[in-house]
Amino acid sequence: MKLFTLFFACSLGLAHASESYAQTAIVNVEVQNKTVGEILKKIEKQSDFDFFFDNTLIDLNRRVSVTSRNSDIFKVLEKVFKGTNVKYSVLDKKIVLTINADNVQTAQQTTFKVTGKVVDENGEEIIGASVLEKGTINGTVTDMDGNFELKVSGKEVILEVSYIGYSKAIVKTKAGTITKVVLKEDTEVLDEVVVVAYGTQKKSNLTGSVDVVSSKEMENRPVTSASSMLQGKASSITFSTPAGGNAPGSAPTLQIRGQAALSETTPPLVVIDGIPSDMGAFNALNPNEIESISILKDAAASAVYGARAPYGVLLVTTKMGGRNEKAVVTYSGNYGIVNPINMPKTLDSYTFGVIRNQSYINARSQAPFTDEDLDIIRDNILNPGKYSLADLVSDSGNMWGKSLVNTDWMNIMLKSSFRHQHDLSLKGGSEKSSYSVSIGYVYQPGILNFVEDMDNYSRFNINAAIESDVANWLKVTYRNRYSFAVTKEPVSEYAGGRQRMFDYAFGAWPTSPLQYPDGSYAGIIATSMNGGMKKNMGHRLDNILAFDFKLAEGWTAHVDGTWRMNFSDYQTLRMPVYGTFPSGDEYLINGTESSIDKATASNQYWTIQGYTAYQLQLKRHSFRIQLGAQAEENTYRKLSGTAKELFVYDMESAHIAQGNRTFDDSINDWATAGFFGRFNYNWAERYFVEVNGRYDGSGRYSRGNRWGFFPSVFGAWNMSNEPFWEKLRDVVNYARVKVSYGTLGNQGNSAGYLHIPTMETAAQGPWIINGKRPTYVKTPGLLNKVRTWEKITTFDLGLEARFLNNQLSMELGYFNRCSWDIIGPPTPLPAVLGANAPSVNNAELVTKGFEAQLSWRDKITSRLDYSIGLNLADATTEVTKYNATSKSLDSNKWYAGKKFGDIWGYEVDGLLTKDDFDANGKLLIDQSKIHANWYPGDIKYKDLDGDGKITPGNSTADEPGDRRIIGNSTPRFRYGINLALGYEFEKAGRLDLSMFFQGVAKRDVFMSGSFFFFGTGGSDSGSSAVSIYDNKWHKDFYRDETCNSRLLELMGENKNAFFPRPYETTEGNKNFQTNTRFLMNGAYLRMKNLQLSYTLPKQWVHKVGMSNCRVYFSGENLFVLSGLPSYIDPESVNNGRMYPQQAVYSFGANISF
Repeated sequence: MKLFTLFFACSLGLAHASESYAQTAIVNVEVQNKTVGEILKKIEKQSDFDFFFDNTLIDLNRRVSVTSRNSDIFKVLEKVFKGTNVKYSVLDKKIVLTINADNVQTAQQTTFKVTGKVVDENGEEIIGASVLEKGTINGTVTDMDGNFELKVSGKEVILEVSYIGYSKAIVKTKAGTITKVVLKEDTEVLDEVVVVAYGTQKKSNLTGSVDVVSSKEMENRPVTSASSMLQGKASSITFSTPAGGNAPGSAPTLQIRGQAALSETTPPLVVIDGIPSDMGAFNALNPNEIESISILKDAAASAVYGARAPYGVLLVTTKMGGRNEKAVVTYSGNYGIVNPINMPKTLDSYTFGVIRNQSYINARSQAPFTDEDLDIIRDNILNPGKYSLADLVSDSGNMWGKSLVNTDWMNIMLKSSFRHQHDLSLKGGSEKSSYSVSIGYVYQPGILNFVEDMDNYSRFNINAAIESDVANWLKVTYRNRYSFAVTKEPVSEYAGGRQRMFDYAFGAWPTSPLQYPDGSYAGIIATSMNGGMKKNMGHRLDNILAFDFKLAEGWTAHVDGTWRMNFSDYQTLRMPVYGTFPSGDEYLINGTESSIDKATASNQYWTIQGYTAYQLQLKRHSFRIQLGAQAEENTYRKLSGTAKELFVYDMESAHIAQGNRTFDDSINDWATAGFFGRFNYNWAERYFVEVNGRYDGSGRYSRGNRWGFFPSVFGAWNMSNEPFWEKLRDVVNYARVKVSYGTLGNQGNSAGYLHIPTMETAAQGPWIINGKRPTYVKTPGLLNKVRTWEKITTFDLGLEARFLNNQLSMELGYFNRCSWDIIGPPTPLPAVLGANAPSVNNAELVTKGFEAQLSWRDKITSRLDYSIGLNLADATTEVTKYNATSKSLDSNKWYAGKKFGDIWGYEVDGLLTKDDFDANGKLLIDQSKIHANWYPGDIKYKDLDGDGKITPGNSTADEPGDRRIIGNSTPRFRYGINLALGYEFEKAGRLDLSMFFQGVAKRDVFMSGSFFFFGTGGSDSGSSAVSIYDNKWHKDFYRDETCNSRLLELMGENKNAFFPRPYETTEGNKNFQTNTRFLMNGAYLRMKNLQLSYTLPKQWVHKVGMSNCRVYFSGENLFVLSGLPSYIDPESVNNGRMYPQQAVYSFGANISF
């Protein structure tokens, strides 16, 4: 049947026009002895008409002959159905075929029929309204007079009546009765309702800056964290890769509208179902249980959350069953293949050995490989299997000697993995209550080889919620959320943990063996496999009880209480790893004694909040006032200990240790309280004013400085509701400007107890007592008794508009955010004081930026629809006030006028040639302040100040020497592109294709270190000379006639290379001072997600007891376009010491019963 499609199409509301398509369309039909079905398809193909009918009533196989040229649709239909009981209703481009009820024969079994009429609140008939028997696909549409007639399954049924622009009506009725249905105008459809602080508002009434991301925009992504789902969906959010990279269980860090503090990260406040939380709780949520996320971006929108929300708010609403809904069981699951991406092709052993010899020679050191070594290496590569491992790894008796193998460390260290995710939920409700229960499980293995059991993440979630109207004036809601997560990783001998294993894969010499001739594993493989494991287990439990009161007409109240318990168990087991010399003697590989570190931490949080609101409508005047209060307290406890020299390694207990045992503990408490109020006024839905205020107190400050008042005010003008806009409304359907200004407090950079004198302890005192230097206690430092809140003031200006029957939507915004009274350094005091002055509230920075969103939705035919969404944002931050003694160029130093992300460096004038030296070999421009030795092929720096030498000055912005600002590392012009295409098959379900692209249009990246090129020298200078094999980004290094003969034979000379001459020692760092030559364009475009899904038709799935079934393929991180080397991921640029990015290919299904 086409009725299901009909209900969808009718909802588009093309029911009336001044001159309808049906009146003007010309149809040509010339057929002989064709079926009615063939004729209807012919009409649909040559026109924009679509037919809707119940094919159990319309005889599509009846054959007729019709000749009708240049006729309107009415004449053609008269000929096609002449002599039958078929009648038709033409609604612009939709044609509904029914039969004359008087001629319908009675079915063999008993049938029931309901009739009625659908009207609006003014009594006007609604044409084309959908009337559906609830829980079935049995339905019809209203005719030109708003009437309907429907055969139903029983004497008593529930009807769902809907039409675009109106709220859906649920009507209980009986067969044989005439039912009048009144549809009310749906403001939530015509004007989206948005979750805001302590309530909801129509989006057209919002004057603060708010973005909304719905569950539909986030569903079926193969990601394990909620943060990952937001990437690219909101222009206001900046994402960055966490310090450890993309390891299992990691989540990107995020900021709203860029950086707002000097030294700390600035994550937003997370509020889940009305309860303040944090990013940890957000990422512990089951992503499939999120209904929507509202992003409050400015001070006006987040003002009533006060000091907890200086950097914006994520308002998260989780899913809940609906009222009057039958119980629905839904399973969602996906299985995915994970592949590492951006992996380089490293050098083979022979090329590596030849180049490495030259890097030693350049550093005036002995070359590591002899000609005989290189001959064997080459022969082994050309003739696999000719040499045994014992032939290639020398045996000096007491230790393994030089190795001449050919090891591809990158391929050996990494592998593909298989991840899976499952969710099961039960949702439903009655007339006065609703409920929801869900469980979820995710398993995410890593991509490290050899340590599969020690490189993974798993999480279990269970959520339960129930709400009930226990009385006409009282609704009670209870929510319970629990998650249990386990993260495992191998203990690495390198600082930085498992992510350093990837750095090792770059730095390891390809001549180094994976295994020694005796079969034992070498180096980091052995230590990773057998050196121990870190295991972190985390429990999160939230209990929320809320009461909603209807006190009187327009007067409501809300009270809720939350108790949260986070419990973490950390454990690191370190074990010594032994190798075997050729002689059979053991030796310690990792130099580590056995030990076990254990720690338990608990975080208990409670909050109570309540508010009341009163709303009054006086003709065109709408008033709303809200008052509330909130109190919260957090208690943190941690107990940790270490035990050394374990008897055995397979028991995770400190009792098996015979060596020293130490322990420590940590205690931290904080509390806040606040009172808030909000006043809203709008006149005739044209002029809007909102005033907010919050009076906040924090226990982190001394008495007299704990409380602060933070107000905000904003207004909006809906121009499209003005009478003069009528002439523009057909083109510009909606237009509104808004402006806001507000201040918030910030205590995020304020540690607890700073107003209380504390006495620090220190080991190894300056005295000797009983032959030992004892631990001693220091005198307390000076305190700042008037230290108080940092403040953030934001000015916001925005424009919203919709065009062309609301198909094109646009939002533009500009903001100016000033962070002031930031904690900064004091004015220096005389040294005779004998103590450092305490920090004070005296610094300031300003962030300016804009945001733009554009979306288009359309239907090509009644079955084919598409949408395009674009978002773009940019922000820059500058320090405007800072009490610095000098304008130091160190990246972690601040001064007034410094912009976040500024890169100071030298300009480069190519590579040095012989012409840059005098007859005695001395450089014509002195670069000795950087390094004493210079040769042709080294970097040639520009003399910017014209003094004949290259110097760093005094490393300040006032005296930078020959350095200048050469770029900025801040990601600029962040954008997202969302594309969707859907096709509704006739009787065969729906196919959907969506693509999501994300990127940065401007960013400067200075590349350095062995990750970039091995010529920097040092202990990490292994085989990472990958640039010469990068197919996309081919960059060679300098070689001249003085190089060794094998190198010249292999690669020839290249005096115009991109990279300078390589050095084995740290002398190579002279060529990698921050400079313009190695300043890369970090802009990129990444296909973040592609999804292809198929929804089976309901008439199919109903036969097997399902209510819905959708299968899909989803791909994550499928490709990237970037100017960087292909082995460097543009989202996580650093020195290589991190877990790499991964592509995920998932297949999944959503099934409801």
